[in-house]
Amino acid sequence: MTERIRHPYLDHPGPIAFAHRGGTANGLENTARQFRRAVEAGYRYIETDVHTTRDGRLVAFHDATLDRVTDGTGRIADLPWRDVARARVAGEEPVPLFEELLETFPEVRWNVDVKAEAALLPFLDLVGRTGSWDRICLGSFSEARVVRAQRLAGPRLATSYGTRGC
Repeated sequence: MTERIRHPYLDHPGPIAFAHRGGTANGLENTARQFRRAVEAGYRYIETDVHTTRDGRLVAFHDATLDRVTDGTGRIADLPWRDVARARVAGEEPVPLFEELLETFPEVRWNVDVKAEAALLPFLDLVGRTGSWDRICLGSFSEARVVRAQRLAGPRLATSYGTRGC
């Protein structure tokens, strides 16, 4: 029988409450302001999603396009960061770079849904460069993406079970 090792990401007593997209009641999902509100409310685990821009910048954003929640339009993967940076969520808040969120909220642990294959390597690179392995759990609705992340990062990266469980 293989011994299961508990990842430091899960080093928390009792149930873990997550602020999904930082909490979305006011329409400011996945923004630094909304994440700050969640932290101020006591959340230490936050769920977000990431995509990469055409020029390889990793942004915290749920949708593949800017259209639903921002005043911008277009597929994030097709746009350079400078265009995504101009878009405002609910007409107010900029789309944040995930790296800035890691820096701004050093006490937060992140459950990150890597939404597109193109975001996986930049994501793993960022987690490695920032030494954030203990603060990150990677998830995806793509079972293949979770398996690939596990293969590339090894046991230093916590991952969800994916869509098929363990």
